Amino acid sequence: MNRLFKPIIALIILITAMVYPSLVANSATTCFKKGEYSSGFNKICIYDCMGSDVAITIKNTQLCPLTIQN
Repeated sequence: MNRLFKPIIALIILITAMVYPSLVANSATTCFKKGEYSSGFNKICIYDCMGSDVAITIKNTQLCPLTIQN
């Protein structure tokens, strides 16, 4: 029983190490509104995504969402 236990644990650890990076990469980050400005008929909404700025463009008549998923 003990001979099978160690290889099974090692296999589980190996599979977890291989799968975990793809799970983290596919997870969405919630970004919070930082600011906005108008440009012609568009509105540029600026968001803080864990220290990085991300911008989306919407119609000038729309409201910028308070959060987005990036």
